[in-house]
Amino acid sequence: MQQRNNFSWAAHFLLPAIILGSLVGCDRAEPTAYKIPKETREVSMPMAPAATGPAMASTGTPGMTVLPGMAEAADEAGTILYTTPEGWTDLPASGIRKAHLQVSDENGSADLTITTFPGDVGGNLANINRWRGQIQLDPITEADMANVAKPTAIFNHGALYVTLDGGVDSILAAILPFHGYTWFIKLQGSSATVFANESKFQDFLNSVEMEGHAH
Repeated sequence: MQQRNNFSWAAHFLLPAIILGSLVGCDRAEPTAYKIPKETREVSMPMAPAATGPAMASTGTPGMTVLPGMAEAADEAGTILYTTPEGWTDLPASGIRKAHLQVSDENGSADLTITTFPGDVGGNLANINRWRGQIQLDPITEADMANVAKPTAIFNHGALYVTLDGGVDSILAAILPFHGYTWFIKLQGSSATVFANESKFQDFLNSVEMEGHAH
């Protein structure tokens, strides 16, 4: 009789525990899969070594990477002829520069560089904003383009005349699409020097002639 009571007691207390354990086991959560966002990597491509001087010397444009084949493409674009303004120094071209001139006065100095690339090189707005960044100006939108870029003509071809006043440093430039290439003629330096030489820069543009098999 004592053994039966013990069995009943065990059944009374142990059986619910066994059932509860089974229920807990059944309710165990299935493994959960989590999606981990892919890591975003920003890779800075080093600029190609310049032919002479700092990195900008090969393009005349800080921040523009010189890719393989650019020099060959520049050669295929043909030759640009011009008249050097009085008081300016015509320096040897280097890298992908087609020309390099310099002017100095009591206010400072400015460099004129000519480069050319196949296609539109990202478009006028992108190139103007890149130049604005070089003289610490904020980017503009397409709606603001008319304030800084005016239609002009170079060698009887449509072009844009760009004026960027950065305070300390400024840029006067021309963007000339010509037979599948875009030519950039840019005068950059001390604002006082740049604007004191604007008429000579315009005379320079008027003297430009293009020749070569791309013509």
